Amino acid sequence: LTSGGKTFSPEQQATAFDAFISQDPYLSEIRGEYSERNGGIAKWYNSVDFSVIQNINFKSGSTKHTLQVRADITNIGNLLNDSWGVLKVVNNGRPLSAAGTSANGTPQFRMATQQIDGETQLLRDTFVPSIGTGSVWQAQLGVRYIFN
Repeated sequence: LTSGGKTFSPEQQATAFDAFISQDPYLSEIRGEYSERNGGIAKWYNSVDFSVIQNINFKSGSTKHTLQVRADITNIGNLLNDSWGVLKVVNNGRPLSAAGTSANGTPQFRMATQQIDGETQLLRDTFVPSIGTGSVWQAQLGVRYIFN
């Protein structure tokens, strides 16, 4: 297998596949059997949001006016600790792909690869952190003028 300019031997792929199965509780439990559709389950994901609203009331003549200031922080856990509130997604749905058959008719397979710190490596992790905005904290400040 050659991927990302690197070549991986069949022995390296076999060792990586064994390590891939061992690192996942579901796969290591069913080693040697067929995996069920959606059999592997990701860890529970928690995201807690925080909001503060302050109303500032004042009168102009007989009319009441309100200035409302609001601060929102989404995924506040990730603000406090960068390993909290991180969504994990499936790294690769096909860890192995068919690579034909050998001269004697034995099926051959190719191990998938992943990028780790910019380097191509054989697939190592079942679940990886999402690169979307759901895994990072965000802040928003709003001001609203309410008049009657």
